[in-house]
Amino acid sequence: MNKGGALKQAWYWVLSRFFRRLADAHRHFGNLYGNRDEQWAAIGNYTRAVELDPGYAQAYFSRGVLYWREVGHPDRAVQDLTRTLEIDSSWAEAYFNRAMAYQGRHEVEAAIADLERYLVEGQDEYWLESARRQLVELRAETGSHEAGV
Repeated sequence: MNKGGALKQAWYWVLSRFFRRLADAHRHFGNLYGNRDEQWAAIGNYTRAVELDPGYAQAYFSRGVLYWREVGHPDRAVQDLTRTLEIDSSWAEAYFNRAMAYQGRHEVEAAIADLERYLVEGQDEYWLESARRQLVELRAETGSHEAGV
């Protein structure tokens, strides 16, 4: 890569981080004040971040969580959280959040698979317990009585 290309790539990296931070701020104020416009502004800035750096897993993750949890778009959430996992397959929180988005799409088996994966990868005891409880509920819903992890 020539010097100009490397400089452009470095500039895009810096800008992508700026847009993610700006998105985080919009998301915070959107959640704080219940302001949908702020949440959509956050989505727009996360989108700018991933356009500038298509390998920026944190921006995909944050946008994916915002899609399922704040604005009710589980399909888009699944896409972003899947992209996060394509970039970093060990991102435990992406499995947990994608499971929530799958539940929003009524894809119980996919949600179960992601919660099971979270139980293997996750570290946070609070969310591990939440995943265990949700697995019990989802298995009861599907009639599956497999032993949990």
